[in-house]
Amino acid sequence: MPMLPRDRAELILALGKAGWSVNAIAEQLGYSPTTIRSYLSGRKTPGVRTARTRLLTDALADYSRQRLTEDPHLRPNALFKELKELGFQASRATFYRELQQVKQPSDPPSHPDQDLLDLAGRSRLFTDAHADHIRQCLARDPNLRPNALFKELKGLGFQASRATFYRELRQVRQSAEARSDPDRDLLLDLVRRSRPGAGPGEHTVVLPRPVAPITGELLSSYLPRLAHANHLTLAEVLAVLPTWFTTKINNPDELAQHHMLAPATTDALSALARLARTNPQHLAGALPAFGAAHTRGPVRATTACRCCTARRGVTEPVPVHLPVHLKLCTRHGIWLSDTGQPNLDVTGCPEIITAQHRANRLLRRYTPQQLVLAHEVALAAVPPWPATPADIPLHWRHRLLTLQTINHNRRRDIGTDHDAYTRAAKYPDVIALVPGILSIRENKQDPLATSPRPRPPRRP
Repeated sequence: MPMLPRDRAELILALGKAGWSVNAIAEQLGYSPTTIRSYLSGRKTPGVRTARTRLLTDALADYSRQRLTEDPHLRPNALFKELKELGFQASRATFYRELQQVKQPSDPPSHPDQDLLDLAGRSRLFTDAHADHIRQCLARDPNLRPNALFKELKGLGFQASRATFYRELRQVRQSAEARSDPDRDLLLDLVRRSRPGAGPGEHTVVLPRPVAPITGELLSSYLPRLAHANHLTLAEVLAVLPTWFTTKINNPDELAQHHMLAPATTDALSALARLARTNPQHLAGALPAFGAAHTRGPVRATTACRCCTARRGVTEPVPVHLPVHLKLCTRHGIWLSDTGQPNLDVTGCPEIITAQHRANRLLRRYTPQQLVLAHEVALAAVPPWPATPADIPLHWRHRLLTLQTINHNRRRDIGTDHDAYTRAAKYPDVIALVPGILSIRENKQDPLATSPRPRPPRRP
């Protein structure tokens, strides 16, 4: 029921002080006895709206914050499915409403004219990505009907009318004709002759130097590496690939499988495998953009281990999506920080590597979602990092100094004040609490008590 006006609520209190009964007040004012009783008992205050009960518990809220930190482009629908597996019982609408409350503390303050800024952002009907997509489509098929191109753009999120599309399409064609030059004509001719699905007598482009993908690598990282290895630009590589790739790399969330792109995924995979002279199964298993996930459960955005990439001759950071529980590369002892944080060498603290092996063994009995949720509960149970160095526990201080010394001596560009240092130093203590949290299922107050039934822990 909506909140009562303040004057009506105060009238209820006045009648109650005058000695009226609950039923008499309800009959006089036309409200239910339950409403009258709630104001007289003090459960409700005049003029103050009763706060809704939070169905997203503190543990699940911490889980949501951590997942959004590890993967900034994580879709709310995917996060909702993860929480449902952990026992979240509310509806999707309730989850979306409470997720906004979880996001609010970390969001920057809004601009006073944010509504006008949003309107200005929506006023761009033809984005650069739409224009590039149209140019490539017209380059592949100069006789492509505008109606077919309009339907394709509608599937990519173009919101304007058909008349607006035709007007701006003429501007795109005029700008393309104005910039026409001999090199561009040669490139367009190459595109027409090498488009995917070419006939037996037509030319098919095959790059001379294949490039192996890194496990979990983003498509927006692999394609530039492929182009650079063959002394080409990204635009030249995209010109001989299906438009599926242009749409994918322009989408911040490459893991999302849009229903209009899913039917063309197999053809796109085959086209890239032919171009790069690589096994399609290998590409599908390494690149999450093709939908054949290389891991079970959720993933997080991070940077690949620099030692693993250096073995393949790659010196630049490679953005990847790895299993959400994987915090470090156990082969080389590299801590894989969240996006924006540097990767750290933790070989000087072998207990951190041992903790990762222990977390991997827990996956034999529990799901990745349960492991991450237990990790967040354990992280909240561990005392916070002290503000003054003198109050830091001795074993934390030893790990912190070891990590700072090793990483600063080997890489001068890494500072000593990153949050990654403290998270790595606390990781063994947090993992030590996780098995106990996972094994407590009888306690109803435990946040995992309503989660799907895992396998019972192995008895010693």
